[in-house]
Amino acid sequence: MSVNLIKLKSVIIVLLLIILYSCSNIQNSPDGAVVAFIVAAEQRDMSKAWNILSPELQNYYNGLGEKMRKSGKGALENEIAGIIKFRSVKKDYKLIVDSTNKNNVNLVTIGGPTHLIETIDIDGYYKIKDEKSLRNLLNGITAESKKKESY
Repeated sequence: MSVNLIKLKSVIIVLLLIILYSCSNIQNSPDGAVVAFIVAAEQRDMSKAWNILSPELQNYYNGLGEKMRKSGKGALENEIAGIIKFRSVKKDYKLIVDSTNKNNVNLVTIGGPTHLIETIDIDGYYKIKDEKSLRNLLNGITAESKKKESY
């Protein structure tokens, strides 16, 4: 494939993600919720990212926030801020809805592991289910991260 064709495909994919994300019903599917979270994380939009977390996961981050003397959104922001560079969709990974459980999305990294992301349907909108699923998602989309400081 020529370089120009690859660039054109990349631009089209990004535009499709933006269009999908701007639609109000993107979270009507498990993979839509995952895409919406990825876009929010890349844009560092914690309000949008927060709204894609299940109540269970929001409670988890609220607990972390209390320990860090931050809000739950602040704790989430702290975690996402550790990502220096994101992997590129289609070039580095792809999302595949699990054929046996439609609530599960597999983030398949090219030449690497598969990360399971569980979602939950809450009133017709899918959300990231739990801490393990979010950890898998963040690990799957992170190309480069800051090393965490230990105390």
